[in-house]
Amino acid sequence: MYTDPMISPAASAPAGGTGYTLSPGTQELGEDDFLSLLITELMNQDPMDPLADRDFIAQVAQLNTLSQTIELNENLVTLQMLEATSLVGKEIEAIGPNGDHVEGTVTGVWFIDSEPWLVIDEELVVDLDYVVRIEEAPVEEDVPDDEAGEE
Repeated sequence: MYTDPMISPAASAPAGGTGYTLSPGTQELGEDDFLSLLITELMNQDPMDPLADRDFIAQVAQLNTLSQTIELNENLVTLQMLEATSLVGKEIEAIGPNGDHVEGTVTGVWFIDSEPWLVIDEELVVDLDYVVRIEEAPVEEDVPDDEAGEE
């Protein structure tokens, strides 16, 4: 019999239950856990009272919804990363760590637990969610040293 490392047989299963519980420290079910539970339920169903079609369809729909939600979340994280990196070199105003307004040029981006943090003027770090204004940085024209003294 297949056993998922995240799911362990329960010592005493309630009547009609599958006999599986989440391992300690596990806080959520993923797509693989859901499939494992569905397969276990199908293997242990009463042949005289099989899972109704509508129940099975509902469980497959839940699995599909879970899969789409995971994909959407991954896409949102990618979009946030792209947005944050596109701000490098731009002037921003944001709410700083102490609640004060800070402004400066974005000189880098950190990703902490998939959350983008902007580095301002190489000394201050603010959460992307707290940016209140974005502007193009002023373009500074470099004047060669020999031209600057010829006027």
